[in-house]
Amino acid sequence: MSDETTVPASVAQTRPTIAQAIDAMPRVGLNRGAWFALFLAYFFTNYEISVFALTIPGIRNSLGLETADFGLPVTLNLVGYAIGAYAFGYIADRKGRQLGLLLTFITLGVGGLATAFVWDGLSLALFRFVAGCGMGAVLALCTAYIGEMAPQNRRGQYLARIYLWGAFLLLASGLLSLPLLEALPDSGWRVLLGFGGAVLLVVPFINSRSLMESPRWLAEHGRIREASVIAHRMRGLAGLPPEAVDEDFAEELKPVAHGPVESPLRSLLRRPLLGRLLVVLGFWFIFYIGMYAFTSYLPLILEGIGVSTSNALIITVLTRATPIVAALIVVFLIERMERRTIVIGGVLLFAAAVALVISGLGEWAATAGALLATFGIAVMATPAYTYTAEVFPTRARGTAASICDGIGHLGGAVAPLIVLPILVQSGAVPAGIAIIAAVVLSAVIIAFGVRTRNRSLEEIAS
Repeated sequence: MSDETTVPASVAQTRPTIAQAIDAMPRVGLNRGAWFALFLAYFFTNYEISVFALTIPGIRNSLGLETADFGLPVTLNLVGYAIGAYAFGYIADRKGRQLGLLLTFITLGVGGLATAFVWDGLSLALFRFVAGCGMGAVLALCTAYIGEMAPQNRRGQYLARIYLWGAFLLLASGLLSLPLLEALPDSGWRVLLGFGGAVLLVVPFINSRSLMESPRWLAEHGRIREASVIAHRMRGLAGLPPEAVDEDFAEELKPVAHGPVESPLRSLLRRPLLGRLLVVLGFWFIFYIGMYAFTSYLPLILEGIGVSTSNALIITVLTRATPIVAALIVVFLIERMERRTIVIGGVLLFAAAVALVISGLGEWAATAGALLATFGIAVMATPAYTYTAEVFPTRARGTAASICDGIGHLGGAVAPLIVLPILVQSGAVPAGIAIIAAVVLSAVIIAFGVRTRNRSLEEIAS
């Protein structure tokens, strides 16, 4: 099939479109190099998110900073997250998934590597901003990419598997970080931060064999011949017999645009996509207020209900093991239940766990509540990211997913303004109630979303 002709209607009825051919594959048509690259991308993004807290004491002692000096780096990191999410998501929608991923990985790697060479508080804030720009788009774009390349009944499962292996590796890296920081008190933090630059190893995998361009994106932009070639390559990687490239897919050419093409953002701000954007963005923003407040102030909340400082820190460390158990459960459930239902269940479990923490039933109840809370967060994370990417059409998927997660993260920046004053002035119980109210509200919001399980991306978009 050439890019200048369409398939006759009688023929089109007997042949699948490119999207239908992808959805009919027994498994995703990506090679091991692509999966290795996607795994590294997810791991290093979550590594960047988690490692900074471990390095703060070393940075403070080495650079002579005060605790208050870390407010600007943390804030700019979240601001960068929102800016980078929109910028790279927009590029991925207008110029292709490969370019969006390439720029995202480079920005994240350069920002992480540069942070290892900071010399004062201002340089720390600057490079955390750069790293945040890269962090903001990786999860959203990789999730959207997997969704477009995977069959309709396997989108969530592939992402869940990546999160499962990433949870093991993040736990191992966290445990290895502690002896390194103890052995190298002056420079260990630089080693840990610099290691984040290893995400640059992903860049060579963005090619025509591994992280190839999304055929759905190519077809959406009228590049049918290129999309057809890649779709055939994917069929072979998925274990299907090779077939001729020409006239194999019943793909309709997009009409030629006269004048400027509508931007992804503009299409998102009009019905019916505006309603979906408000639901998903509202969910993430409100949820992140509660989640960031809980994860950031858990030791203070535990101390506020009578748990000793040493035990509060031990409980906080123990919570890092629960994502592994949650990931195992999600791998089993994510294609058997509606994504929305799993998200709501995880969020409500989180809320109930916070209630257990502040219930006043003793230290064991607080410990169980803290573990259940992080378990609930881990249960909803993968289905929520999958859902965020699949409810929007291909032409705006990168922009929408990045906006929802990027701007949604600004809820984390709002959390100290809402929950921290309550914690300081009124105590742990009122602060816990505020967290519960936020996450329950987020569950109510996402309940208004559309159904996505076992539906093609094109059917969901319509």
